[in-house]
Amino acid sequence: MDITTGRIPPTLRKQLNVQSLLLLTAVCGITALELPWPLDLWTRSDAAGVAALAGFALAYTVTASLLERDSSAALRGAWLCAQAGFVLLAFERFDTYPVLELTVPALLAVIASQVAALVIEPVAIAMIVLTSVALWAVTLLHGVWPGEVIPAVLFLALQGCAVILTAATLRAEQARDDLARTNAELVSMQSFVSETVRDRERLRIARDLHDIAGHKLTALKINLMILQQRAPQSLREHVDRSTEIADQLLADTRDIVRQISDAEGLSLAESLNKLSTLLPDRMIGVELAADLRVQDGEIARLLLRAAQEGVSNALRHGGASRITLALRRIGDRYMLRVVDNGRGLRGDPAGFGRSQLAERVRTLGGDYRLQNGAAGGAEVEITLPEHAPNT
Repeated sequence: MDITTGRIPPTLRKQLNVQSLLLLTAVCGITALELPWPLDLWTRSDAAGVAALAGFALAYTVTASLLERDSSAALRGAWLCAQAGFVLLAFERFDTYPVLELTVPALLAVIASQVAALVIEPVAIAMIVLTSVALWAVTLLHGVWPGEVIPAVLFLALQGCAVILTAATLRAEQARDDLARTNAELVSMQSFVSETVRDRERLRIARDLHDIAGHKLTALKINLMILQQRAPQSLREHVDRSTEIADQLLADTRDIVRQISDAEGLSLAESLNKLSTLLPDRMIGVELAADLRVQDGEIARLLLRAAQEGVSNALRHGGASRITLALRRIGDRYMLRVVDNGRGLRGDPAGFGRSQLAERVRTLGGDYRLQNGAAGGAEVEITLPEHAPNT
């Protein structure tokens, strides 16, 4: 069983912390009202019960801090068990206080919510059944068979509700993130398609200017040269002026065609920036020169697809909160790097998307490299040639 923090979005973690704090505060308040005052009236059992509640608060704080970083699953599981142990101990120590016997076990719902966020639902349900059985077993220490079965069943139902609500919230958060990611990918691809259409339109205009306007201006210049030789002296000045204007217009047309041709190619800046701005919390940083253009459409499409796949994997599998996309040109090759601060590689087999991407990169004569980053997280580096090989 893998107890992973990657299932818990930051918003759900905050929600769990707030709910747990409110419930713990309520239980501690009721305990303070039920226990005798001053402190010298407390029995050893009372003091042990209060210490158990303090232990639960400490264990929960440690567990919450472990969920914020990539600690081992065994360590997180141990602290969850410690929380359950402290609740059962407090329940057993407060056996002379009927109100506390019906209040303290409510803290098991806090543990159930954490478990539901960390593991799949069937496993979470099995774990809360075990804690409920343990709670019932504790009642047998001070009673006779069958003990207080009804409260144990009620607390089982309470934990089940906590599991269902947490799982539903988790699915909603994941669906929202998936929708935002898919929307970002669609918008960035739409931007890329628009850029492709604009690039083709520029190329068509350049060809039309060269083939139509350029040729006709050349013919006009030749006719003016003939007219310049045959025109009477009275019209020579006007013919010379027309010839000069035709020369300037032909030169300007050639300059425009050259500039449009030089601008040929696809800019990925707008597509990558849209991919970053549509995701929450501005978690993606883009590093590339604004004038970087990719001449080959197939190479440009693959670079954009690689960026989308890298972002998707970093968010879905790595649980990253910060991703950097860097695209630059080195000689006659393009290099794309996707670096995140997630959990990194854990030996999991490559998924379909990653395998297909690596195969496509190599088919086009490029290199695909995936490894753990020096500062944690994963790092994808893709290099592609300037032009796709002819197939």
